[in-house]
Amino acid sequence: MSKTNKILILKPSYKGLTETIVSGGYKCEYCQGNGYFWKEEGFEHVKDPCPVCKGSGRLKAVVTIEWKPTKKDE
Repeated sequence: MSKTNKILILKPSYKGLTETIVSGGYKCEYCQGNGYFWKEEGFEHVKDPCPVCKGSGRLKAVVTIEWKPTKKDE
């Protein structure tokens, strides 16, 4: 299986002390990107949404960076 590597370069922001970076489009590994699992209800097979991706088959990473001052002894 191929893997994607993304590099995050940190640079202090002077616009605020918190910033959020969103990276999306990742296949849900729990359901293999299907978004569902088959389950039996009586005599029928029905699609049960994946509990991880909630049926979308895709996931996104939300990374929050909080900038804090460094103490002089650190």
